[in-house]
Amino acid sequence: DMTVMYRNLNIHITLVAIVTWSKRDMITVTSSARGTLKLFGTWRETKLLEKIKHDNAQLLTGINLNNNTIGLASIGGMCNPKKSVGIVQDHSKEHLLVAATMAHEMGHNLGMKHDGDQCNCGANGCIMSATLTEHPSYQFSDCSMNQYQSYLTNRNPKCILNKPLRTDTVSTPVSGNELLQNSANPCSDPATCQAREGADCASGPCCRDCKFLEERTICNMARGDDMDDYCNGKTCDCPRNPHKWPAPAKGSMLM
Repeated sequence: DMTVMYRNLNIHITLVAIVTWSKRDMITVTSSARGTLKLFGTWRETKLLEKIKHDNAQLLTGINLNNNTIGLASIGGMCNPKKSVGIVQDHSKEHLLVAATMAHEMGHNLGMKHDGDQCNCGANGCIMSATLTEHPSYQFSDCSMNQYQSYLTNRNPKCILNKPLRTDTVSTPVSGNELLQNSANPCSDPATCQAREGADCASGPCCRDCKFLEERTICNMARGDDMDDYCNGKTCDCPRNPHKWPAPAKGSMLM
């Protein structure tokens, strides 16, 4: 989850829209990461911003990018109509690895560069490492934190300072997630952010009408060779399938 990855930077990631090009691509998407990124930036500036208010757009594609690249973004492009974009290849069946790649590219948009040998996050493979390791840490390094603070001071990206309304988001409503709310969650006690008396749960993929969904209810559809994830009837979360999740090929490059 990108919100968790960015928490130490005091950044809350809010999803305001998912645009699926089901009938045709709005731009020419090719294996050239730089060419596709440039076209996507132009499309965002001329088309997407007119329809949806947002600060940053990330293109998730199933096309294999050239030169073993799995992501690309403009450094310091946040709030720029054309450059506040990134491109991410859907390179793994493990969702967290793809999320880490998107967090990396958005980090570039926020002024972060690739980590050097002197950078540390308390584990191997920080988010802004130049390559995605088999077991990334999902943490930003001390270098990334310093670069982000410098970016805020020097560039003053005002577009990211406002809090979106609940009605402007497609995120699952969660009490206390720092969004401006215009309606209350009927399952949640706003004073405690916990489920109300008589409710099994307040929100989540396995929660509906304040009750846990039945055991074996599909909460996450299979992708590729993966198996479906099922609710267990005891929690509001969607338990992850414990079976094989192929790691990306070693040396996959992030740019």
